[in-house]
Amino acid sequence: MPIADCLNPGVHPTALRQGSALFTQARVNFLPTNTAVGHSTLSTGADPCVHGITAVSVYERTQRRRHDFFAGGTPQDLMVLTLADVWQLATAGRAIILAQGSIDRAATPLAGHGSCQLNGAPVTLAIYDQELGGWRTNPNCFRLPDYLKDRSAKTLLPADGEWRGRRINSAADVRYSALFPEFEADAITTMIEREPVGQDDIADLILLNYKGADFVGHRYGPDSEELRLTLAEMDRHLTRIVSALEAKVGNDYLLAVTADHGMPSEPSSPDRRHSATELVDLLHQKFDPESKRLITSFEPENGQIFVDEGRLSSLGLTLRDLAHFLESQRFLFAAFTEDDVRRAASALGPITRREP
Repeated sequence: MPIADCLNPGVHPTALRQGSALFTQARVNFLPTNTAVGHSTLSTGADPCVHGITAVSVYERTQRRRHDFFAGGTPQDLMVLTLADVWQLATAGRAIILAQGSIDRAATPLAGHGSCQLNGAPVTLAIYDQELGGWRTNPNCFRLPDYLKDRSAKTLLPADGEWRGRRINSAADVRYSALFPEFEADAITTMIEREPVGQDDIADLILLNYKGADFVGHRYGPDSEELRLTLAEMDRHLTRIVSALEAKVGNDYLLAVTADHGMPSEPSSPDRRHSATELVDLLHQKFDPESKRLITSFEPENGQIFVDEGRLSSLGLTLRDLAHFLESQRFLFAAFTEDDVRRAASALGPITRREP
């Protein structure tokens, strides 16, 4: 993530960069590289096989439905303590812990378990509500300050409903523009200013999922003009955030900036882009053209296709038949069955737990 060109007016450009350590090869390796897994790994220091978040969602076979990790700001899927959890336990709940994010699966693992852990306190957590355009939280585990409850990103919407010729006329759409970083920065700077950060000798913790680059980059590509403009806005508003922090605590703070994943460039031609529904359609056309009941669920971000095993057996097929067919498509490199994954896991031997 690029950092601000300056900290305060009059300070030499790139001051934050020049006064910091930059680690170009610092990586936390994990698969798959998506938001839920990445933020869980960064916030716990544990591998996915330990913290339990291995995708954006999973399919519940017994309920025959999709389960989204961290939906509604629920941290219970996370199987180990996070940095925020350990921080509040180590300080007996006296540390101020602020967390903010623009999607549940990024914000929640940063905040940890809050009061939903033994001896836990309700960490302050603000999650963007893409339907209403405001901030919300899970009140069972976290706290949302009253001063954020009436904020709305809809005030950022252009009068003509467009940004650079793109439709931006809803609380969900505004995230995919360079307009959104202002709303994110407004919230975190207000929390810094209004909460008692740095008011005693106990170190406080602030965690921010600064999401603009992710939203815009995925929609328009990392090489797009849309992303360039968004990064410039993120840099500008990061200056505001750091200035607010310095106004509150002076220079006695540690700032770490990282990213949870990258993204591929946009394909050079439209025929090189393939949707999730296309894969499902291909499988049904090949193996179950009449009833189309073979595939029960497929979400591309979790990289898993769920198959009705009864239907599979009645058609005289195996999962390997489906995998071979998918691998025959020129745009797919490999497909693995559940048995393939089990064999690979057993070959690794016993898992050694790595503490955060």
